[in-house]
Amino acid sequence: MRKPRPTHYCLYDWLAPLYDLGVWLASLPFGGEARLRERLLDEAEIKEGTRVLEIFSGTATLSVMAAKRGAKATALDVTGGMLKVAEEKAKGYGVKIGFVRADASMLPFAEGSFERVVASMGLHETGPGAVTEILSEAKRVLQPGGGLAIMDFHRAEGMAGKAQSLFFTFFEGETARDWVGTDIQSLLSGLGFKDFRRSFLIDRSLQIVTVKKR
Repeated sequence: MRKPRPTHYCLYDWLAPLYDLGVWLASLPFGGEARLRERLLDEAEIKEGTRVLEIFSGTATLSVMAAKRGAKATALDVTGGMLKVAEEKAKGYGVKIGFVRADASMLPFAEGSFERVVASMGLHETGPGAVTEILSEAKRVLQPGGGLAIMDFHRAEGMAGKAQSLFFTFFEGETARDWVGTDIQSLLSGLGFKDFRRSFLIDRSLQIVTVKKR
């Protein structure tokens, strides 16, 4: 039985036309959105011909950037409004991307369909149980030796930690606090991933994690 769609996802349908502007403005103090996303694509080793699935794609900026590298990108999101904007964006850039509306915890793909799965700033919006389901699904659709790359919040300390806490209070829910308290290395290892690597951005308030499917 399909799980009910979380009610807060409806907000993203309404916000979709303004989403890219918000992300662009929020990223300016940290070198810009493109710099952060290119870093993720580099660490995920996305190149020409790579079959890559982006979950929580939103308006699919990351998938567009991957397609511009020559990757065979598929963008998946649960909100129709986001995907509508994403499709127009892909047309504007003249790139070919597959678009799928689905829940990341129930991926509509066969086992081993992709060489890479990427998740940018989406896992913190789900609960702990959902994170496990989503990562299990990511592993299922990866080919043996395929890679998973995650960019999301990391628990910051000092002044950065105070700023992060305020940000969570006003702009994020409890799921973000749950996420930064997750031992992601142990979770991924327990799910059957190997070769854990992690790098940090913006005073350790963001992390990029890469692993390979055993």
